[in-house]
Amino acid sequence: MRRLSRGFSLVELMVAVALAMVTGLVVLQVLSNYQGRKQTTSGRNDAEINAALGMYSLEREVRMAGAGLMTPSGMLCNIGVNIAYNGATISNAAPLRPIRIIDGGAGPDQIDILRSNSNFGAAPSSVLQLMASTTTPITVDGTVGLTSGDLMLVGASDGNKVCTLMQMSADPVINGTSWNLPHASGGGSPYNPVDPSIAFTTPVIYDVRDLVMNLGRQGWRRFAVVCNNGAAPSATNNCDLASYDLLATPAPTLATVQSETPQVIEMQAQYGVANGGSQTVNAWVDATGATWAVPTEADQRRIKAIRVAIVARGNLEGGAVTPGPLVLWDAGLPSQRVRALSAAEQRYRYQVLTVVIPLINTIWATL
Repeated sequence: MRRLSRGFSLVELMVAVALAMVTGLVVLQVLSNYQGRKQTTSGRNDAEINAALGMYSLEREVRMAGAGLMTPSGMLCNIGVNIAYNGATISNAAPLRPIRIIDGGAGPDQIDILRSNSNFGAAPSSVLQLMASTTTPITVDGTVGLTSGDLMLVGASDGNKVCTLMQMSADPVINGTSWNLPHASGGGSPYNPVDPSIAFTTPVIYDVRDLVMNLGRQGWRRFAVVCNNGAAPSATNNCDLASYDLLATPAPTLATVQSETPQVIEMQAQYGVANGGSQTVNAWVDATGATWAVPTEADQRRIKAIRVAIVARGNLEGGAVTPGPLVLWDAGLPSQRVRALSAAEQRYRYQVLTVVIPLINTIWATL
């Protein structure tokens, strides 16, 4: 009786293996292409989200620049402001600048903002009696929410005295129907010099009807691109758009700043300026040169807006995916600004956001 053969022949097995290999290669290729597209999409989305978050944070602060520094008749400190910190004189009756752009040259610009973050920032209290000296407590008709550690800006109601930035060294002390605001030096009050007459050329003793504005705890803040290695943004480091206290953080690192959003490699800004007495921006200028690197009080009043561009990047990809320079704003605004990319930087995808931000407190004060 003839025996029946069972199983597969060698030819059949070789055919099956060949088909399996071809199928596997096709699947791997599909998965590889899918992963590449996923990485590209994810990187682009990350860049878009980071750029949007960073611009939102920056725009919110810029719009509020000057809050608590204005009175119904204009800016509180028309003549200038005295500021000291940790025994060093920071401003010696220099113009008060609610916003200032620091040109970064070939690198990112920086933006300084001074404003009140107190709920009472728009409601000043009035000085009720002449100060005995520059270091004695200020007697006022209300505390406007001031507590120990808060910053206060003291000046004349008509803006014609040099202002002084002081810090509450203790809570207000009630004195009948008035309150005394202590601003002693030392301890947790780095803004109060031991002797203002030594720290400042024009120390001021404030008198009846002068004003005290509550600036809260925010201080003088700077927005900047800060990288993990302390160097300029490149293809080999990680950089955040960050904010920090300009005076308390002289050497910012990612560990000492507040990160607003990660993977931001560029920030460029310009002033939008108007003619004297006008509220209409008619020119865009860089923060350079004799006029705009350090604006005078009169030129500071002409700044009605700023234009800001930030650049965020996605994930590293296998080849060049952004071959050309990035256009931050085009030639119609009126001069084009671009950001060149090295060969290594071209392996990232980028998102550029550009906005014009009005300085609403300056405009409302009709400066």
